[in-house]
Amino acid sequence: MKGRLCLLLLTAAPAFGVTVGETYDQVVAEKGAAAGSTVTGSVRVLTYPDVIIKLKDKVVVSILEPGKTQVVVTHPTEVPTVQPVADWEPDFATALAHAKARKRHVLIVFTGSDWSPWCQKMETEIYSQPDFARYSGEKFVLLKLDYLRHTPQSVATFNQNELLAQRYNMKSFPSVVIVDMNGKVVGRLSGYREGGTATFIRMVKPFE
Repeated sequence: MKGRLCLLLLTAAPAFGVTVGETYDQVVAEKGAAAGSTVTGSVRVLTYPDVIIKLKDKVVVSILEPGKTQVVVTHPTEVPTVQPVADWEPDFATALAHAKARKRHVLIVFTGSDWSPWCQKMETEIYSQPDFARYSGEKFVLLKLDYLRHTPQSVATFNQNELLAQRYNMKSFPSVVIVDMNGKVVGRLSGYREGGTATFIRMVKPFE
């Protein structure tokens, strides 16, 4: 049964026009320019309306349908595993639009993924965990604002992040700001939080 499930997941990928193992140039040729793009080291994440594509060294390693599960393949010959992943919106305007449509609050993560060890710990211990993905997928719209120091970033993303840092009076990283569908603050968390996903979920639950 497990083998049949893996086969179904792999054969489902072509519905998005992209398959694991394709190159960045092939993805762009098939799907066009991405609505959003983030780069961390050798990893690039492309966001399209119907799919989120992760590449490592310019080769597709995973394909995610927003709100679903992710097909994770570290090498084309390996058997894939399945795990839920958090569904991050590509920009602030999109996050607010989805919040209004779903009648939810937006959980905004302010992070510095390529320079802050505390931000990296939050990513590893909380934001990348399946429990966080399951919880946030039901309760919030997610937006991650990355304040990079050593990794290239688009001008549009940089400008958006700077404006939002000013708008929400951001003083330290990592931080979390929870806003309503109109962008009004309803809750804040600052600094690294020990205790993993269980503690984090307990702290943001009052602001759902």
